[in-house]
Formats: sequence, C-alpha cells, structure tokens
Amino acid sequence: MKKLVFAKIFPILLVLISFSTFSKPNTENRFSNVENKSSQRNLTALSDTTEHIDIQEVVVKAFGSGKRLFDTPGSIGVLTNRQIIREPSFTLAPSVNKFAGVWMQSGSINTNRLTIRGIGTRSPYGTNKIRAYYGDIPLTNGVGETTLEDLDLDQMADIEIIKGPASGFYGSGLGGVLLFNPAKPTKTHFAQSISVGSFATVKYSGKLAIASKNSSHSFVYSRFSSDGYRDNNATNRHNLTWSSTFTRNQTTVNLLGAFIQTEAFIPSSIDLKTYQATPEKAAVNWAATRGYEDYKKAFGGMTIQQNFERNWLAKISIFGQFNKNNELRPFNILQEKNHYLGERSVLEKKITSGKTTRRIMLGNEFFTEKYKWQTLQNKDRSAGNLLSDNEELRWYNNVFLLTDLTIEEQFVISASLNWNQTSYRYEDQFLADGDQGGEQRFPQIISPRIAASWIASEKIRVFSVISHGFSPPTLEETLMPGGLRNTSIKPETGWNFELGTKGSVGNSMFFELTAYYMKVKNLLVAQRAGEDEYIGINAGGTNHPGLEIKLDYRLINRPDWTTFFRMNGSFTRYRFADFTDKGNDYSGNKLTGSPEMLTNWMLETSHNKGVFLNLHYLTVGRMPLRDDNSVFTNSYSLANLMAGYEKTFKRLSIGVSTGIQNLFNVRYASMVLINATAIGTQLPRYYYPGLPRNFKSAINLKYYF
Repeated sequence: MKKLVFAKIFPILLVLISFSTFSKPNTENRFSNVENKSSQRNLTALSDTTEHIDIQEVVVKAFGSGKRLFDTPGSIGVLTNRQIIREPSFTLAPSVNKFAGVWMQSGSINTNRLTIRGIGTRSPYGTNKIRAYYGDIPLTNGVGETTLEDLDLDQMADIEIIKGPASGFYGSGLGGVLLFNPAKPTKTHFAQSISVGSFATVKYSGKLAIASKNSSHSFVYSRFSSDGYRDNNATNRHNLTWSSTFTRNQTTVNLLGAFIQTEAFIPSSIDLKTYQATPEKAAVNWAATRGYEDYKKAFGGMTIQQNFERNWLAKISIFGQFNKNNELRPFNILQEKNHYLGERSVLEKKITSGKTTRRIMLGNEFFTEKYKWQTLQNKDRSAGNLLSDNEELRWYNNVFLLTDLTIEEQFVISASLNWNQTSYRYEDQFLADGDQGGEQRFPQIISPRIAASWIASEKIRVFSVISHGFSPPTLEETLMPGGLRNTSIKPETGWNFELGTKGSVGNSMFFELTAYYMKVKNLLVAQRAGEDEYIGINAGGTNHPGLEIKLDYRLINRPDWTTFFRMNGSFTRYRFADFTDKGNDYSGNKLTGSPEMLTNWMLETSHNKGVFLNLHYLTVGRMPLRDDNSVFTNSYSLANLMAGYEKTFKRLSIGVSTGIQNLFNVRYASMVLINATAIGTQLPRYYYPGLPRNFKSAINLKYYF
C-alpha cells in the first residue's frame, strides 16, 4: 500500500520541482509590508515568503524571554497564521501534526485530543495534561483540561508549542505548553473571508482592526456550519473575539474578550465492523437519541505591564471564564456550569554587565473554579427525574522563580522552580444515595527545570534540558463506582531529559535533532465501568524514549520563485513500566494510543506573482488500542494538496485558494478510544473514522484605510 501511494505521489513532486526550476525570473514583490512585522515576529525560517533561511532571526515568547529560537534551550515549534490558512482543513489538527512529537487526533469538529510525546493519550474525549495560554490568559481549567476547538484561529499571529514538561514556569502540564499569541495590527483595515467545503461546510469570518499611535483594537466574528461526514454530525458555531492594546509611556494594557456558542451533534465512536463497512454511520444509541451538546462559553482578561527604571518590569493578568453546557446522551442528560477567576503576576529584573545579561523573575498564578453538574433521565429526549446533583470547588496555586544567564550570546543557562498546591472540595447535593461529599488536598509539588544551550559553531547550537512536570487528576480519574471519591489518588508526575542540536547550514538548510527520555509515575487511569461510570486509580508508570528530527531545505532560491522541502519525524519506544491494572501486569507493553512512528513530508513552492502550491504527506504507524496490546490500528498515509493565489494592490489584498484533503481517499481512524468497553451486547467502539477525500475553497479580502 505504501509503495503504491509513493508511486502516485512521486510524479507530483517531480513536476513541482521541474516547474520551479524552469520558471522565469521576476523580482516583483507580491507581499504587502503593511501588516505588523512585530506580530509576525521575524519568522523567517518558517515562512515561504522569505529570501533565505536564518533561524537566528526567529524570536519566541516561551518562558517570557523574547529570545531567538536559535538561543532558547529546549524544543519549541512555531506555527504561523499563514501556515494554518494554507491547510485544506477546517480544524487545527493537520497543522499541529506537522511538528515532530505532537499528535492531534480529531474525532469530529468538537471532539479532539492533543498529545505531546505520548502524554495525554488516556484522555477519552478531549485534551488534558497540556497547558495552554491565550497571550497571558490561561485557557486550561483546574483539572488540566483544555478545549482547543473553541478558539478562533483567525485572531492568532502564531502558536508556540513547548514540548516536554515546563512546569517550572507554567505549572501543571506534564506534556507541554501551547502559547496562542494574538495578532496586534498596526494599520486600520477590514477583512473578510469565506471558506466552503465538502459536507455542506461553510465558514465566514469578518475582522475590523483599528490602529493608532498608542492603541490598537481588533474585533473578529466568525460562523462555522457543517452537516458533517457522518450521521448525526451537524455542527454550528459562532465566535466573537475582541482584543485591545493601549500604550502610554512605560505602561501597556492588553484587554481580551471572547464568546463562543456551539451546537454540535455527536456521532460518537463505532465498532470495527461498522468502521469497515459503513464508517459514515453514527453509533446506534447516539443516532437513536440524536445526541448533541449545546454550550455557551465566555472568557477574557486584562494584562497590565509596567516598565520601571533600572530594568525592572511588573506584569499582572486578571482573567476569568464562564461555561454552560447541556449534553443529551443515550443514557442520561448532562447539565453543567463552571466558572473560574484568577490572576497571574510576574516581577522581573534584568541585570546587564558588559556582554553578560542576567534575568530574574518571580511570579504567582492562582485561580479558583466552581464546577456544578447534574444528570437527569433521558425520557424521549426530554429531561426526567434527577439522577445526581454535584458541585466541586477547585483551588490551584503556583509560585514560581526563574533566572537565566546569557554570556556573549555564546552560552545560555536557565533555571526555574515551581511550587504547586491543588485542592478540591466536592459537595454531593443529591442525598438519596447518601452524602459522598468531601475535601481532597493533594501533596505539594516542587517542579524544577534546568536548561542550557551553547555555541558549537557559528550557526549550530547544542542544548540540554532536565525538567519535572505534573498533572492533577481529572474529574473522572477521582471517581469510584456510585460517585464515590478515591481519596488516595495522586497527581501524575514525571522527569524529562533532553539533548539536542539545532542550526543552519549555509543559507539553504535548517535542522533540529532532539533525543529525549521521560519517566512518568503514578499514571492516572480512568477505567470505564459503564456508560457513565468510571474508576480512577494510579496504576504504575510509563517510559517515553524518543527521537525527533526536523529538516527545512530550500530547493529553489530564485528572485521570483522559492521552493522548500520540509521533513520532520518522531520515532519512539513508549512502554509501560511497573504497570498493573485489575490484577493484570502490563509492564513492558507498548503505550496505548500512541504510534511509534510519525513522519511529515512537505513541498511548498511559491512565485512572487502570487501563486503558491503546498503538498503534505503524512505517515502514521500503527498503535495499540488496549493495554494488553491485543488490538492495534492499521498504519496509514495521507496526502493533502493546497494551491492558491495572493495579490496585494495599493489598499486591497486578495487571496483565493483551493485544496484537497486525503487526496488518495484512504480509510483511516482519525481518533481512537483506547480500552473501549463492550456495554451489554455491543462490541467495543474504538474508532472515529477519518474524513474521506474532501475539498475546501476560500476567498480572503482585506482593505486598508
């Protein structure tokens, strides 16, 4: 199968390279310089609009440093807004999956799971054990869960992905951290875009950006609707996002507000027989009740930054979120509300002496969250008798210290330390089956991180990292049958060790190579005992050794035409270590839900007249679906193609594009449910089928005032 696919794709690669080679020179610049250069943050090594690859000019915000990616010790990926736009997909998954070690599974528009280096694979229907920030505003709730599909990516300048534990500065998040950096316009403009695709999919986005000398404002509205590939799969979502920045003398104020309203029907996972014969079908019980979720969410915050004399800086962020959800399920109706309030503050001092710079940061992040949920009988899609009524209060507190030292840009060392205290209070307000309420205070956790990088040659750096991370239990992981609490459960913790090198060869090639080993203990396991019953335990530990490779090479470097070849891959041997569950010893088995091999092969070509063409080829190795390694998925390969035209006039910018996802119509599982349980006479439902061949076209207009 793989040979057949490569045979099909090779002629396309050959044609693209030949077409690039024999194109006629033309020095006309096709891109406007009106956009905010600081928002693009000099991503010259990552964009196909540049004249040379220079990793030394890429600047990242990770760990609050504002350092060049070349100098920053650690493995960090950067995804630009343009890279997201140039994907033939309506989800974030294909874009983030281009980074070695990062794997986002997508069951549907509203069901996704992001894992980094194998962390987070045991989350059933969402993303946890990975922390996320929107600017300086945390997006992750008190139990480590993040809903990435809610975000409007049209508002982003770029996304940074820190791979491996970064708890020493960001708190919980054993797998890593996502930093969503909002765009800040410098010119007033109005933009509209409309995208249409298969399965009656339509997305509209409108943006008004207002900029002046000391302030900027951005208002974005978007609407997404789709019938979906599968039965009972329709989705409607509205996003409204507002951000403002005010600057006066040494003070900067950033404001953010976002509102999301979503109605999404749920096809759920299906068994192997249905997956092979009729993958477009929904699970029988979810189709029968026409299950769905309907929720409203609002979040926002304010960040004030003040610069003082003698290189002192203070920053404080106040943030909050409210969410109301109603979910109709075959076995009951779930109604839930949650809201949280918090603050994150940082005090920074920078000391410069000759060619040596030292930075010291002291900070605190605290928030309190209230989560209330009820379950009711599902009586012909109407709410029946109350089955449970619960409320949980969560407190999450971090105090962190970071210091780094830079010597003549030859050597950088960074050390950070984080103290965490997490506690829950559970109130059982349905006393028909007794009071199951109580408090749970987890042990205090100290998480250090030490990282260093040094010059091996003029354009090559070597870096090393030792870091500790942790993730608190989710709600399901703290429960026992009948709603009882497991008071002995502990947070999941782990140590990470990395050694890597990154740099460039001439002006044509950038590379990064990272070897890592992570050891996780107190592995959190939520065993499914019924349709809506879980048992949470600490079942042992896992070992995560891996190798990540990234290569960017400029094949064609002409004044009028550029062609990049990009490749990245992750190769792993994740295994259970001392892992016992229900009396079964799975030590030495392969880690469930994580492929041992992921590779991306990309060819990106563009002409300064405005034409571009991107080809992406993804290979995914097979992965175990059960802890006993008795069931595996098949390996698969996908090809995506995107072509377009962009042109900038004096005040008007226009872009049109069209693309094909899953070019060769491969059948694959885009998301899996590990250790699926056979309920009653049903077969285990492991599979969320991926989309067949599908199409997307878009028109983008932008007018500058």
